[in-house]
Amino acid sequence: MAQAAAQATVTITPLEEKVAVLEKEVEVPRESQYALKFVGAAISNMTSSAICNPTDIVKVRQQLRLQTPGAQGSAFWSVGVEMARKEGIMSLMGGLSASMVRELVYSGIRLGTYEFFKDKLHALSQGALTREGIALKIGAASIAATIGSALANPADLVKVRMQAHYPDGSPYQNMRHAFASIYREGAALAATKGVSSLAGGVGALYRGVEATTIRGIVLSATQICSYDQIKQSLKKRGIMQEGVPLHLVASTFAGLFCSITSNPVDVVKVRLMNDKKHEYKNAFDCVRQVMVREGPFGFYKGFGMCWARLGTHTILTFLIFERVRYWFGIEAM
Repeated sequence: MAQAAAQATVTITPLEEKVAVLEKEVEVPRESQYALKFVGAAISNMTSSAICNPTDIVKVRQQLRLQTPGAQGSAFWSVGVEMARKEGIMSLMGGLSASMVRELVYSGIRLGTYEFFKDKLHALSQGALTREGIALKIGAASIAATIGSALANPADLVKVRMQAHYPDGSPYQNMRHAFASIYREGAALAATKGVSSLAGGVGALYRGVEATTIRGIVLSATQICSYDQIKQSLKKRGIMQEGVPLHLVASTFAGLFCSITSNPVDVVKVRLMNDKKHEYKNAFDCVRQVMVREGPFGFYKGFGMCWARLGTHTILTFLIFERVRYWFGIEAM
């Protein structure tokens, strides 16, 4: 009887242990996580950009205006209404295709590889750069943003050209036509100077790359790093726990910070990219001319729409990014 009872004994595993074993079995390898983070970053930024495209194009139109600060008709609401009235409501979605390509490359890299570079820099410094410190975050964001901004410059330039105002109608039929037209313009100009047409065409697509890269670094260092740091601080102090409310608070502040720091560089970038007549020699010459013609406030043209666009974009991006990470089985950022 005792032997039969022993054979009939059933071992009950606690629920917590079962869950722990299950989580261990479905854990995503770290190498695969990097790829999934890139996908998540691209998805979240492309979605946010599509939603925020109307504010983006109004911001570009404002930044291209050479009016004095406070001039009538330069307010973001008047620019938006004027566009809808004269060009149709769908004009507010101009440059969307180029914007999607840009976000896939630029934001996929700058946000998607941020944690990869954090891990690598932490390992290379042998822990000297702590994960709690801001130096590691800024270093990782700067490297990721430099690569993403430089590679995505052609798509960024095409987006700006497609979103600019043309009194006689846009010269670009679509994104592919815009890429080809800008390349041919650069090649033709290079030929008159005795330079290789290939170098001229590629150079035309990379016009403004200095300002684009600087903006990418400034924006990422404030947007991604501040989001990461604010989340870390709020959790460490026990003020908030991981979840949507924490993501919302951190992304709201991150959106404000990056709008303030990136707007001046964004103005220079947009002016250079739309400079078909080559009025500016380089980024520094553009800064000088804006200062002389429009004063220091010229660098904050379009700030209201920049904040409306970038603030909303930042909140949506991080909320979606954190949710996609959850679906992929990756821990929160």
